[in-house]
Formats: sequence, structure tokens, C-alpha cells
Amino acid sequence: MNLGFSEMLFIFLLALIVVGPRRLPELARQFGRIMGEIKRASNDFQAQVQEEVRQLEIEETAKKFEKSIGLDEAEVASPAILPPEGAVVREAAPGPEKPASDTAPESHQEQSA
Repeated sequence: MNLGFSEMLFIFLLALIVVGPRRLPELARQFGRIMGEIKRASNDFQAQVQEEVRQLEIEETAKKFEKSIGLDEAEVASPAILPPEGAVVREAAPGPEKPASDTAPESHQEQSA
């Protein structure tokens, strides 16, 4: 909004006639406060938009990087825990397949029949 000197002078004189000389400074202060709040809100909105754009760019860059080194989220495996160097690793002993209490009733039924 480009206002020249003549347009601003006309607006000032019109406001002086409509509002009066006593209320004009008060209205000018209120107008200044309102414009400051609008500018502050506009700057906050701009900062939020720029932050969101920056976050999206970071995510895109991370995806491109993962794709370029051959990693895919589905293919990423959890790291294996390896024993210390020089340690002897034994296989885990197999656990009992069935508890003895499960097999006992079957053999008891066969004997009584």
C-alpha cells in the first residue's frame, strides 16, 4: 500500500475532522498497538511455516540418505549381541519337551484298560 504525502495528509485531516483533536492521539496509539500485534502474529506464523518446511526437508534428506546407502526401514535389523573376544560359547541345553505329569495319566489309562 503505497501512500504518497498528499494521500496521507488527506487521511490525517479527515480523521482530525471526524474524530476531533482530543481523541486523535488516543486512536493513533491504539492503531499502532493493533498494527504491532498484527505484525507480531504474522512473524510468528512465518516462523512456524519455515520450521515445518525445515523439518520436512530434514526428513526428505534422511530418507534419501537411507536409500542411497541401501537401508530400508523394514530391513533394518536389531544389532546382535556378540560375546567378548576369546569367550567360549556353548549352545543352550534343550529344555524338557513335556513335563512328566502330562505323560503319566496316559500310561495309567493304558494299564487300567
